[in-house]
Amino acid sequence: MNVLVAEDNLFTIQQYKRILEKNGCKVTVAYDGEECIQKFNEAFLTLNPDSLELGPFDVVLIDNNMPKKSGAEAAKEILERCPKQRIIFASAYNISSILNAPGVLKESVEILQKPFSLNTMIAKIQTR
Repeated sequence: MNVLVAEDNLFTIQQYKRILEKNGCKVTVAYDGEECIQKFNEAFLTLNPDSLELGPFDVVLIDNNMPKKSGAEAAKEILERCPKQRIIFASAYNISSILNAPGVLKESVEILQKPFSLNTMIAKIQTR
């Protein structure tokens, strides 16, 4: 499984990366919303034309409160490019604002409310 993790907390990223890789995932890390879009776009350019709509990652795990660009803003850009890209918000803050953000469709995103266990995160990512 190919996962893009966008999170500005270094400790949290290390924990996510460790458990995801332990469970066989290939992990790409971004430390803010702008870097998330940059990494997404770089991976998008390597896609086979038949896979463009689905996106370059099996899942994008994204925090909403990040510097430079919020998770909701990054998700909107991702979904404009790849409407079927699976996105999971891992956030402790204002989940309703994520779901009501312009361009972010409730059907397009999933929510993982912080705090959660790493095992809960793995189960959510592996369930589809």
